[in-house]
Amino acid sequence: MIKSLRWPLWLLIMALFSGVLFLVNQLLSSGTYAEEKVERKDWSKYPGLALETRTKKTEYYTFSISLPMLDNKEMNKIIQKWAAEKKEFFLSKVEENKDQIHKDNPASLSIEVDTIQLDDEMYSLVFSSHLDSGGANGKQYKKTFNINVSTHDIIGLDDVIKDKESIEEMRKLVQNEMEKNKDLFAKVDKNLLEKSLANPQDWKWSMDSDQFHVYFDESEISKGDLGSVTVDISMDEVEPLLQLQTEGEQEKIIPLDPNGKYVALTFDDGPNKNVTPQVLQILKEFDAKATFFMLGIQVERYPELARKVANEGHEVANHGYDHHDLTQLNKQQIKSQIVKTKELIKEVTGQVPSLLRPPYGAFDHKVEAIASLTSSPLVLWSVDSLDWKRKGSQTVSNIVQQETNPNSIILLHDIHSTSAEALPTILSKLKEDGYQFVTVSQLLTLEEFDMDNPVYGAVR
Repeated sequence: MIKSLRWPLWLLIMALFSGVLFLVNQLLSSGTYAEEKVERKDWSKYPGLALETRTKKTEYYTFSISLPMLDNKEMNKIIQKWAAEKKEFFLSKVEENKDQIHKDNPASLSIEVDTIQLDDEMYSLVFSSHLDSGGANGKQYKKTFNINVSTHDIIGLDDVIKDKESIEEMRKLVQNEMEKNKDLFAKVDKNLLEKSLANPQDWKWSMDSDQFHVYFDESEISKGDLGSVTVDISMDEVEPLLQLQTEGEQEKIIPLDPNGKYVALTFDDGPNKNVTPQVLQILKEFDAKATFFMLGIQVERYPELARKVANEGHEVANHGYDHHDLTQLNKQQIKSQIVKTKELIKEVTGQVPSLLRPPYGAFDHKVEAIASLTSSPLVLWSVDSLDWKRKGSQTVSNIVQQETNPNSIILLHDIHSTSAEALPTILSKLKEDGYQFVTVSQLLTLEEFDMDNPVYGAVR
C-alpha cells in the first residue's frame, strides 16, 4: 500500500516563495526587468527645447536614447513614436539573435540628436542611431525633423524649395557635390541614388545659414561598405532655389526711364501715431510716393496705420524688429530680427518687404550673409537730413535741398514732428527742380545701381 506524503502547509509556502524568488532573480539577472533610467535637462542655448535621455543596461543588451522635448505635446508624440519604433525593432532583433548574444557581446542601441538652429523659430533635429543586435555588423541610420517651434509645424522640403524645377535642380546639386569626391562617388550605386532622391518628402535634410545638408543611411546608396553619407551644399548655390526667395517679390516693378530725374524719400522707425498720419497727408497732397522702413514692434503697436501706409501706395520695407544694432547680434538673432518683422509686415499690410535698412546703417559680413539668405537687400541712404538730431524744420529742409542729386536716397524719420514740418518745403523745392518722387525699389531698376552689390545707397 502506497501512502501519499503530506507536507506541512508552512513548508509548502516557503518552497513556493523560494521558487518565486529564484525566478525573479533569474529575470533580473537576464535584464528583463532591469530598471530604465530617465534623465532630463534643459538646453539653455536652445529656447523651447529640453533633452530627455533614457538608458537601460542588462546582461544581454544596452540602449541609450536621447530625445529633445518640445513645448508642444503633439510634436513630442511624433518624435517619440519614431524612437519607439526604433526601440521595438531593436528588441525584436535582440530576440531574433538571442543565441549569438551574451554578456561579453551584448546588443546595443544608441540614438543621439544634433540640433541645428537656423533662427529663433526653425530647428533641424538630426538623429543618428546605431544598432548592433548581435549580427555581423551594426547598422547606422539617420532621421531628421525640421520644425517651427512657433507654429508647431514640421517643415517639409516642399515648404522651403520653390517648385518642381527647383527640386530637380537640388537633385543635380546633390549629385554634383558627391561627384567632387571621386573615391566616394565610385562606390555609389547610381540606381540606388536615383531611387533615394526620387521622392523629396523622404529626404533627410537640414540647413543652417551656411550650408544645406542631405543625409543617406548606411547602404542606402551603395551595395558595398560605404557607411552613412552626408552631402553638404553651399547655401550660395541653394539660396536661389529657396521658397523664401519668392516671398519678398511684390507686383512687378516697371523700370524707370533712364532719362528721368528721380529721388527716393525714405522714412525710418515708424509707424508713429502722431507723425506718420501727417506725413501721409502731405505726400498725398503732392502726389508723391515714398518708402517706409518700419520697425516690427511699431507695426505691432499700430497695425491700422501700417496698413494705411501700404494702402496709399507707398512701399513698406524692413528696419528690424526693435532697432537693435545687428552687428552686435549673433546669426540667429539677426535672422529673427529680419524674419519676424518681414512676417509681421506681410500679415498686417499684405506687402512682403523685399528691402532691409539695418538700424543705424550698421552692417558687416555677418549681417550681409543673413540678409542675403533672407532675400533682403541692404539699403542705406545718400542724403542724411539729420532730422534725428532734432534740428529745426528749416535746417532739415535746407540740408535736403543742398545735398540732393539725381537718384538720391533721402533719409527722414516719421517719428519726429520736425520731419513732417519740413516735408512740404522739401517736396515743393524738389518738385520745382524737376524731380519725380519714386520708391526705392523703383529707383533700383536704374542701371547705375549695381545689382551685384549687396548694399545700395551705401554713401551715408
